[in-house]
Amino acid sequence: MTVALAAGGAGAAWLGVSTLAVADGRGGAALGLLVAGLGLATALAAAGSPLPAAVLGAGGAVAAALCLLGGPPGWGLAAPGSTPRLLASVVVLILTALLLASGLATPAGWARLAGLAVVALALGRLLTIDGPWAAVAAGSGLALGLGALGSLPAASAGAAVAAVLAAAGRAGAGERGG
Repeated sequence: MTVALAAGGAGAAWLGVSTLAVADGRGGAALGLLVAGLGLATALAAAGSPLPAAVLGAGGAVAAALCLLGGPPGWGLAAPGSTPRLLASVVVLILTALLLASGLATPAGWARLAGLAVVALALGRLLTIDGPWAAVAAGSGLALGLGALGSLPAASAGAAVAAVLAAAGRAGAGERGG
């Protein structure tokens, strides 16, 4: 049962970061951060790390809420130019599953898969940004993914960085009138 829960959490984390990767609006980015954070939290909790899971889940929720306050309005999902990012989402899922295939029999293996998928896709989004707001959202996702790959201090740092980046993005958007 815990393997299935961890696999479900990993799937949710991948779906969330995939949404973040193709989002060009604050609604899509916020949804992606929320789902990725909760997916990572579910996978970590199933792997026997309930406190880091709670911290990352809370960090993802706070970052998502802050993302709703700034950035381009709307969902901005699958806008023109997002097809390569959508294809990258599928490729990252396949590659991380192949790399970790032997560990997917355990909840910890699924939690690692979730963390690596979030890191890879958030980093890919960060490298293909089209504005500072997208960098902030992708950076928040990257922080959550990196936090999921460590213990409680790493999860705490990841959650804090995700929230601070989202808050900084909101402050910057306010200065630009966004």
